[in-house]
Amino acid sequence: MQRGSDKHGPMKDDELEKEMEGHLRGGGSQRADEALEAEPPADDDPKTDIRPDPPAGS
Repeated sequence: MQRGSDKHGPMKDDELEKEMEGHLRGGGSQRADEALEAEPPADDDPKTDIRPDPPAGS
């Protein structure tokens, strides 16, 4: 399918996919800004399997 918005061809797509594979499968942060990552629980936080309800409007 041709959309007319292609910046490069299929061979370049495959090359870029291989370059990004480690980042996408690495299990690390996918955020560009580390400040947006959720903080892990503190050592003295109680252990729970229950998640709090999301704030209204989210």
